[in-house]
Amino acid sequence: MKNTTPEAFDAPVDVQDAPMDKEEILMKESDILAGILSLGREKDEEAAYRKIQIRRGGVLKLEFRVRPITEEENQTCWRQATRYAPYKIGQPKVAVETNSARYRSYVLYTATVDADRAKVWDNRQAKDAFNILDSIEMIDRILLAGEKSHILDIIDEISGFGEEAEELAKNS
Repeated sequence: MKNTTPEAFDAPVDVQDAPMDKEEILMKESDILAGILSLGREKDEEAAYRKIQIRRGGVLKLEFRVRPITEEENQTCWRQATRYAPYKIGQPKVAVETNSARYRSYVLYTATVDADRAKVWDNRQAKDAFNILDSIEMIDRILLAGEKSHILDIIDEISGFGEEAEELAKNS
């Protein structure tokens, strides 16, 4: 229960709650702007990339890099893996089924750094060798389920879905 006695209103005021002068406000605004710009560029910086190595039998078979993905990219992957009911005039699109394995492959494809994507998933010679037309099929053909799951865990972590994000939400 909240203390509403007159003594409670005479408590000392915390210095942090004191009003800031104009210079302090401008300083805080520049810090905020710097933080926003830094966060907005972070996903495209090499420091945010993670190197993925696929080893089988102790032998390195494949190496590529992944980057964080945005919420919009995640939604696009979801839409691409979803089958919709036939469109009826005046009716909204209705999702019938989402293929979760295909969704996960789209996320992995999207998160792969462009230069590596071209060499690995979009590799024309490899597609011809496996008689594959689609880059998403290439992911499913090459990676084992556990490997794919591990890579997706890494993508989730660097995209803000890791334990740090959970801790941040708990502390809010």
